[in-house]
Amino acid sequence: MGCPYNSDISMDDQPSVKINPKLIGKWQERTSEDATYIVSQKDDYTYTIVEKHKPAEGDTAKQEDKVYNAFLSNVGGTNFLNLYEANQDTKTYYFYKVDISDEIEAFTLYPLSEYITEKFTSAVDLKKFVGSYKDLSFFYGTKTEYIKVGK
Repeated sequence: MGCPYNSDISMDDQPSVKINPKLIGKWQERTSEDATYIVSQKDDYTYTIVEKHKPAEGDTAKQEDKVYNAFLSNVGGTNFLNLYEANQDTKTYYFYKVDISDEIEAFTLYPLSEYITEKFTSAVDLKKFVGSYKDLSFFYGTKTEYIKVGK
């Protein structure tokens, strides 16, 4: 499986969707306990996400945690996560459609397809492009469901 679509620019020049408190906490993939993701509030619009991997059986080397920053962009009523590694000199953004469950403490991420080849020089153009295709299933890669496992 390849990486989701990425870009040197985000969908918004400045984050404008306030933090959703439902996303704050400790999460893991529904189908795997290999990693946990601790989501916290960095500021009113930005999340910090710490990815922690369990060591493989018999592995004594400590794996480094990865730290990301992320924010939501609203595109025609659909929320998209703009995710980038926190400690990089140049930002590379990865994009995911986010569906948050109202009934259970869970959410689903749909990565933008790795097959998208368009490049953009402005957030406005990128957001317009995403808005044009956001309702089409082929615009996304394989979804991943996450469940809350702690505060």
